[in-house]
Amino acid sequence: MTHAPSSNAAPVLVLGARGFLGGQVVAALEAEGRAVRVPPPGDLTAASEADWARWLDDTSGVVNAAGRTGGSLTELTRANVLLPAQVLEATAQTDVKLVHLASAAEYGRTPEGHASREDDVAAPRSPYGASKLAATVLIEEAVRSGRVRAAALRLTNPLGAGLGAGTLPGRAAQELARAAREGAATVQFGPLGAQRDFVDARDVARAVLHALDSDLQGVVNVGSGQARPVRDLVEGLAQLTGFHGEVLEDAPGSPRSGDVPYQRADLSRLLGSGFTPQYTLEDSLRALLDLSPESGPRDHSAPSSVH
Repeated sequence: MTHAPSSNAAPVLVLGARGFLGGQVVAALEAEGRAVRVPPPGDLTAASEADWARWLDDTSGVVNAAGRTGGSLTELTRANVLLPAQVLEATAQTDVKLVHLASAAEYGRTPEGHASREDDVAAPRSPYGASKLAATVLIEEAVRSGRVRAAALRLTNPLGAGLGAGTLPGRAAQELARAAREGAATVQFGPLGAQRDFVDARDVARAVLHALDSDLQGVVNVGSGQARPVRDLVEGLAQLTGFHGEVLEDAPGSPRSGDVPYQRADLSRLLGSGFTPQYTLEDSLRALLDLSPESGPRDHSAPSSVH
């Protein structure tokens, strides 16, 4: 289906439009009056060449926000490798640009204090990271050979409205809001010392539009450029929900956090292309809690109560 735009520009094909980040991309496109085309529900890897030709007909770009963060090796490979490969094959028959959402999980473990650069050796520590890296390598090769115009945006940890409880931030938002309502004395989590580069999902969507309309190609990091303990995020959510009890860190820890205790992206390529993140961590937490769904970006010079 195609969403009606307020302008006559050719639509952007968005894969995964019904997901957390895909929905943010659709909202950003429509806010700019741009048309959006979304394939019908179903297994996109089962689409025929004719389907792809029809979906790509008269489009101005393609965004691949589809994929899986968990599942069996077969499921991860099908969603995170096979689908991007098919998208590459289809876009190679056109002159439209592809923007693919990759993941900082592709980098794997990095030394504390190190900001991961796009040319760092990638050594993922999970099947998810490995599957995402495989797609990125395919895209890099297609760009190098001149077969496509494409950018693979390596995202850090996106935060925002609609993030599910299957993630620690999503679960923390739900549990702390409930604990505040019920006047609970404690909320229990695993260790919260791992440091992460959190980025607002709206800045991710803005970066997607920037990549579509700019000369950016190849791998490009998208994040905040800051590493924060996950504890900061939980404490910020507690403050915003009004939870005044104790946050315990005595539940079993996440193996994923233990494998990668530190994450921070070097944003030199992105910033050098003229893009500037607009949203603060507090903005992201408010959106995650749905406290101010219509709010815009904060002034970065203004003090923030979330550290």
